[in-house]
Amino acid sequence: MLSRTKAIYENCRVLDMSGNLLFKAGRKRLDWYLSRSLARELDAETIQLTFAHRGDGRASEPFYLQDMRNTCVVCGGSTQLTLHHIVPAQYRQHMPEQVKSHSSHDLLPLCTQCHDAYERHAGLLKRHLAECFNAPLLGIGWIDRPDINKAVKAAAALLSGNPRIPQERLDELRRVVRQVCINRSDLFSAEMQRYLDTVRNGDGTRDVSANGALMQELCAMEVRVAGPEFRAHGVLVVEAVLGSRAASGLCRECRALVDGGIAALVVRWRRHFVEHAAPAHLPDHWSVDYAV
Repeated sequence: MLSRTKAIYENCRVLDMSGNLLFKAGRKRLDWYLSRSLARELDAETIQLTFAHRGDGRASEPFYLQDMRNTCVVCGGSTQLTLHHIVPAQYRQHMPEQVKSHSSHDLLPLCTQCHDAYERHAGLLKRHLAECFNAPLLGIGWIDRPDINKAVKAAAALLSGNPRIPQERLDELRRVVRQVCINRSDLFSAEMQRYLDTVRNGDGTRDVSANGALMQELCAMEVRVAGPEFRAHGVLVVEAVLGSRAASGLCRECRALVDGGIAALVVRWRRHFVEHAAPAHLPDHWSVDYAV
């Protein structure tokens, strides 16, 4: 996990026309309002809107009005910080829009060391959800490409330069590589496609395995791809929790998630984070039971 080079929180203030604090934001958001003449700048960290803002923003939510600390919520360190999603993105992105658009409460700064330590625990919960909801971590609906798989292995063997490979076997490996390169040229880059066109229109004797760039592209190809019925792990879990996908044989914990819906899944991840990361420096007003 790469750390951020800039501060996570800039704690700038956005006021309504009456001077009441609506919410805190980053400088980029302030500039957005100013560039559209929707606000006037009071100081480097404060703007006042010049239009009647619909609603009171976050005025009734103390969590969103406080100055947030640019420190790791686990150890309190202030270096190598990253913004951690308490509810992993693979689930959150498939949740209802109302939940996704109000997720700032579940974005907290962690240093990379604490982040990596917690992710080992998070992986165990993901595997539990995968098993209980019959939702493989890699998803379902993959399509294997045996011809590509065979050619990738052949290319790797040729590139190894192993002197013990018999000539007869080398010829067979080159044949396998050539067949896929010619028949599946659409899978290669535009430059390699042009090269393969010249091979296809030639006398049929050119050894395509001698083209290093072509062989590298071949070795990097996926041997299986997501098919039209592909369903990601996160989709399967969220659908099961929402009740739109049948789930049976659940443990008591996962049954509670289905009974409680998306809010229960969010709270489960929050509680898991508190239990396993043991954050000692959480922001004021942060709560496992904060409204979802």
